[in-house]
Amino acid sequence: MTPCRATWAPALPVYLRRTALVGAITLVLTALAGWIIGATTGFWQALYTAPVLALAYNTLFEDPLKWRRVRQERWTLEESALICHGTEGDSILPLSDILDVRARLGWTVVIYLTGGQRVRIAYVERPREIAQQILAARQRILA
Repeated sequence: MTPCRATWAPALPVYLRRTALVGAITLVLTALAGWIIGATTGFWQALYTAPVLALAYNTLFEDPLKWRRVRQERWTLEESALICHGTEGDSILPLSDILDVRARLGWTVVIYLTGGQRVRIAYVERPREIAQQILAARQRILA
């Protein structure tokens, strides 16, 4: 059996695309909520302060912290394991412990493990291809 090997890392353009999309959705939803509050109570300041505060929180605090946490991760698919090389050391996920792998939202791969745990590979390009590669490797060892 030949070892299958692939390596993935978070990509800054994927992170920026996700931040822009989530920011736009947040802006629209909070503006809509502000308009509803303004129409029902007369407090029209909610129309512009809520979106600005939500967008500032999203783009200045939450997303950059997530990016700093995962930007140096490297995921390697070996013959019998998926290895995460992170800032806190290496984590090894045996392929036999993987129940399912799914691409989520166009920038994340979610790995479902035995015992009910889930692991995310965040901000990657082509998450569907990554999920298929992991599932194919898992299928090879289970066959």
